Parts: sequence; structure tokens; C-alpha cells
Amino acid sequence: MVLDYTATGIYITNIKTNVYDTGGNNNGILDPGETADLTVILKNSGSEIANGVQDTLSSNSSYITINDPNGAYGTIAPGDSIENTADPYNVTVDPNTPEGTPIEFSLNVTADGGYTTDLSFTLIVGNPGVDWVTHDCGNVKFTVTRYGALGFMESSQAEGDGFCYPISGLNHLYYGGFAVGTDANYVVDRYYESGSDDTDWETTTAPDGMVRMYEPGPDNRDEYATACYDDSNHPSSKGLVCEQYSWAWDDSTANDFVIMKFVLRNEGLTTINNLYAAVFMDFDIGSSSSNQGSSEAVRNLTWVYESTPYCGVEILDPPRDTAAANLASIDHAQYVYPYSGLPDNIQIQFMDDSIQNSSSDRPYDWSTCNSAGPFTLVPGSTVVVAFAILSGDNLGDLQANADTAYNRYWNWPGVEEQAGSVVNNIFGVSPVISRDGPFTVNHSFRLSQGIYFIHIEAGNRTQTTKVVWLK
Repeated sequence: MVLDYTATGIYITNIKTNVYDTGGNNNGILDPGETADLTVILKNSGSEIANGVQDTLSSNSSYITINDPNGAYGTIAPGDSIENTADPYNVTVDPNTPEGTPIEFSLNVTADGGYTTDLSFTLIVGNPGVDWVTHDCGNVKFTVTRYGALGFMESSQAEGDGFCYPISGLNHLYYGGFAVGTDANYVVDRYYESGSDDTDWETTTAPDGMVRMYEPGPDNRDEYATACYDDSNHPSSKGLVCEQYSWAWDDSTANDFVIMKFVLRNEGLTTINNLYAAVFMDFDIGSSSSNQGSSEAVRNLTWVYESTPYCGVEILDPPRDTAAANLASIDHAQYVYPYSGLPDNIQIQFMDDSIQNSSSDRPYDWSTCNSAGPFTLVPGSTVVVAFAILSGDNLGDLQANADTAYNRYWNWPGVEEQAGSVVNNIFGVSPVISRDGPFTVNHSFRLSQGIYFIHIEAGNRTQTTKVVWLK
């Protein structure tokens, strides 16, 4: 944008802002807790030489401390651009700044002869959120979104990559979605119904619930994505919030699946009883009218196939010693096509096991439902459910990949406890998403090497976190 300052005949344009981390991860993004040098490029678009150009940086944001507000540019000839690399500004971001927070900066620019003007620019703290991202580091492609739709943003397939296996192969997913429900009057999802898609899940704004991809992610995950949404767009909203996490590996032994974890929290005033959580997937493999499907209770696994590949969904959490609420194949001739979608009053019956159908009875068009529950959520409490979206060349390969996904979820990184190996350590537990901003709990423990579960209670909030302590 060219800013017109006709009083002096000099035009100065802010055309680019560069961020150089000095105390962070050098990713070129102004992250929470980082101190960074900022440089701005100024351009003289006027017809006169601008001598002695310098400026002062300021911001009204409480999340920013400006350590060095002054920059010097010297002389800028007409049509030239100069960056203040020799005299950058220096700022520090508050570590509690929510990801995606926009920070507005002002520049008071002066030059010899009494020239002065005010410019402005905005930087986003942390990873900027987007509508959807695709996990593609392994042997599958799988799109996750900011409101629980899976594969694509909507069933029109306008945005997203679906589910592709192998990664260079075809998409095998028409549409999928994460859903919760208690009864026909409270089913929350973005799945298709009555010729369109439900819009019950709504992306949160505080915190910013847009999708963010981290490469690499924590704990040696090669890809890690987060999102957050709630039931505020449902006509009978109960104050339910869903934190969504997904991750994948570029690892030849574990690259045929994406793991998805959903943390459900009751921020309402009343207890939510008999809550079910499910993933619905409308896989279309080859000719959709020739698909078949089945399920396996031992692995809490469902799948669809024509010949090859096999595509499926596995419940990871609750663990395998907890029976699934339902593992079902959904006959489109009976439950989808007559209604131009899957109505809530039918969807909840698959979720709560009122409709049971463990496998297909003929080649046709089928969907899958993997449901967990029921759960009781008192105000302030949380429950975790997790699933693997996976594929394989045949049933045996699919089952092997299901076992790998299960072991990765519960044992990553796997560490065998050793008796007598006791050490002192101070460590912190930091959730990625918090509606009150990031927090860290520090305490001293004497720990043997192994896997631990930390249960935190703070006011009316509870959370359980798995921690692996390595010597």
C-alpha cells in the first residue's frame, strides 16, 4: 500500500516486515516467550531524496515489551528501499500470549526538513491458524479441520485432500466427522444430513481454535496439529468444548495411519450424562457400490474394502480392555439415501448401540461408526477419546497397522521401568491448548524411569496427562 503524504511530496511505503529470532527457534515467526529483532523495509516512492530517515516503534499491546524502539535508515533516494538491518528493533513476547494473537505496531517515521508520518503493521504471534491442514509426512494423506469435519471441510469436497493411501494413490474417503451425542435432541457434528452438512461444532475464538500444524511436533512426532471448537452452534448447547489433536510419523514402521485425540470438557453449568463420542467415516474404495465392511471387537476396529486397500478406524482411547459402545457398518440404502444424509435420530442410535450391524451383508455403499462411551461430565471435568484413521494393503496389514498405532499411542516412546533407578527431577507439564492460556506445573518428584499419569485439579478444572520420564 502506498501512503500519500502530499504535504512534503515524499511517499514512504512499508512493503515488508522481517522477523529474525534471537532467542527462540529461528522459525521466522514471533512465538510466545521469544525475544526477536524486527526489521522493516521502507520505500521512498516520492521524487525527492529523504535524508536522515529514522523511526520509533511502539505498540499498545500488553503482550509486547519493546526493548529497543529506535531504527535508523539514513538516506533513501527516490524509488529506493532500505531495511534497518544495521539498527533493528528488539521486542519480547509475553510467554502467556495465546497463539494467533495479532499484535499491532506503529512506526513514527521522521526525516530531515521536518518530515514526519505514522505507519503501522500487524504481526501474528505464533503459528497462524488455518481452516484445515493435511497430514502427509508418512504413507497416507489425511485432512483435519477446525471443526471436526474429517477429510474435507464439507461433504462437497471443496477443501481438503480426503484420505489417500498410499500417499501417491487415490482418495478413498467421501467424507467423515467427529460427533458426540446424548440423545436425538443433542447430536453435535459437522456430518451430512438432509442434503447439507450440520454446523453444530463452532471454532472457538478464545482461545483461537483454528488449525495449527507443527513440523516437527512434540515427543518426536513428525507432524502435530491442533484445533479447538465447541457446541455453541447447536440449538441445545451444553457448553461442551472439544480440543482436537492429531499427529503422524514419517517412519516406515508407523506411517500408514494418523492418530486423532479429542479432549472433551464441560464448561457448562449442568452435568452432561450418557455422552457418546464417535467417528463416522464414509469410505469409498474403488466403486463405492461394490464396497464391503466389517469390524473386530478385540481391536475396536472397523474397516471398508473392495479388494485393496482396506481403510478403517480404530478406537485407541478408551483402551482395548474397554469395550466399544458400537462398531458398526452403516447401510446407505437403509439409513442414508432415504434421508439425503444421516439424520441425528439415526446417528445417535449407531452411537449408543441401539442399531447394531457389525458387518456388511453384500457389496454396496457402506459407512463406519466407531463409538465410545457413555461418559458423565460434571461441570469443569474432561474426558479423552482417541482414534486411529488407518489403511493397509489387506486385512492382515490393516490389523498390524492397528496394533502399531495402538502401541504408539499408549507407549510412545516406549520405556521399560528399571527397579532401583531413582533420580531427582524438576519438570513441567504444559498443555498445547488452554482456554485460560498456556500454563506450567512444576514440582519436585523422585521418579523411577517409566510412564506416569499426572492428575491435576485446579478449582473446578481437572486434567490427566501422560508423562514419560527418561533417565
